[in-house]
Amino acid sequence: MNIRKGYVTVFVSLLLAVMLVVIMVVMEVCDRGYARTKMSTALSSAMSSELANYNRYVFDRYNILLLDKTYSGKGEGALEEDMVELLNTDLGQNFEIEEIAVSDYVYITDENNREFKKQIADNAKYELAEYAAQKIMDRTGGEDEPVDSNLINKVDSDINNRQAEINAENSSEEGNTSTEEEESQPENSEEEEVVDPRDTLKTYTDAGIAALILPEGIELKDETLDMNSLPSGGAIAEDDMEIDTGFSDKNQMKNDGLKGNGWGNPLIGKTESLAYARSHFNTLTDKKYNDTVLNLEMEYLIAGKSTDGANYKKVVDEILVIRFAANFAYIVTDTAKMGECEALAAALTVEFPPLEPVVKYLLAGCWSYIESVADVYRLLRNHKVPYLKSSTTWVTDFESLAHLDQIAGDEGDDESGLDYNAYLMILAALQGDKLESRMLDLIQVNTIKNSDASFRIGNCITAFGVDYSLTYKGKEYSYHEETGY
Repeated sequence: MNIRKGYVTVFVSLLLAVMLVVIMVVMEVCDRGYARTKMSTALSSAMSSELANYNRYVFDRYNILLLDKTYSGKGEGALEEDMVELLNTDLGQNFEIEEIAVSDYVYITDENNREFKKQIADNAKYELAEYAAQKIMDRTGGEDEPVDSNLINKVDSDINNRQAEINAENSSEEGNTSTEEEESQPENSEEEEVVDPRDTLKTYTDAGIAALILPEGIELKDETLDMNSLPSGGAIAEDDMEIDTGFSDKNQMKNDGLKGNGWGNPLIGKTESLAYARSHFNTLTDKKYNDTVLNLEMEYLIAGKSTDGANYKKVVDEILVIRFAANFAYIVTDTAKMGECEALAAALTVEFPPLEPVVKYLLAGCWSYIESVADVYRLLRNHKVPYLKSSTTWVTDFESLAHLDQIAGDEGDDESGLDYNAYLMILAALQGDKLESRMLDLIQVNTIKNSDASFRIGNCITAFGVDYSLTYKGKEYSYHEETGY
């Protein structure tokens, strides 16, 4: 009987020992699970807290989330130090951080500003952005290439045919003697002086068209950007979007006409960035903020120059290119205006008639440029100008540069036309990836001026990862986690 009681005692003891081991294992597993959960939760919480330290000025002004990893100039290790402090607070006793490293930074400028573009797209109301671009295309009739090969061929053909006619006429008159020619001239005749409008135009271009048409009351700031310190690296646009205003070379004039072509696809392709730029940056005719480093901000996005004055001139030159193409494409179809050009060309080339057809088209180019100057004069004063002209919307003659103010006052707005800011969107679309880079330039300089002198776009991230190891009750754990906006 006692033997049986001994067996029972041994069995119960063993059972209790096993149960105790199981309980201890379960407690250990639970404890480790608790530790892992707490460590993971603390890490996620700390990383979320870091993301909450986004630059408030940039977000409030530009609706962009970014984190300065240097904490306003405190240094490269500032983010890690703050992470350690947050983790220690959340973890409590029995946890000891051995090592922590912040890694896998995703910068706002990575891969041609991919993160910046993504946030622009996330913030954009695509339907409105698309509508703005499509509205421009509708108002231009989709004619983003007004000077094409057909038009150039027509001009060349007309010149060749007219030169052949003149040569034929000269051949038939070779029998006339100089005596007969002298007898045909009235004695003491005084030839009326013929003024070449290209010479008149030169007096204005020498003085500077952009300066002459600048509206009163427009402030061009004296501040000069330090181009080398900007996120874009100070990339400057090529200076090829200008018109040769001498109008002495037919081929040069035709090439100038082609410069205003091909903006349609870029306009549609960058609708979100264009809508964002239009909403967040000043222009000459639409000043949203008074605290910016440059007043002409969208003009900077196009020209990339260091001053308001340089950006203004560059934008005026480029709008003139677009207007010149559209105006030249129209004038060569207007019989009456080409008749005026032909009559004047004949008077200017009386000593060498074969030049007449070439000079006719050079004069047409000159007149198109004068019309373009009048167009830009009106655009700068917040008027709308029809993209495609007609006999009723053409407003200049060869002498109009002397009284542009009268033209601007007499002409009412064409509601189907484009305004100055629409042309800025067209020109901005042609900048490609430089557009977003220059936006970041302006965000940086304005943040430095108004919020944080140590702020640099190059230090700004939108996501990061953390590797950290720690011990809990003598056991070591390692974690890696990534987070971002």
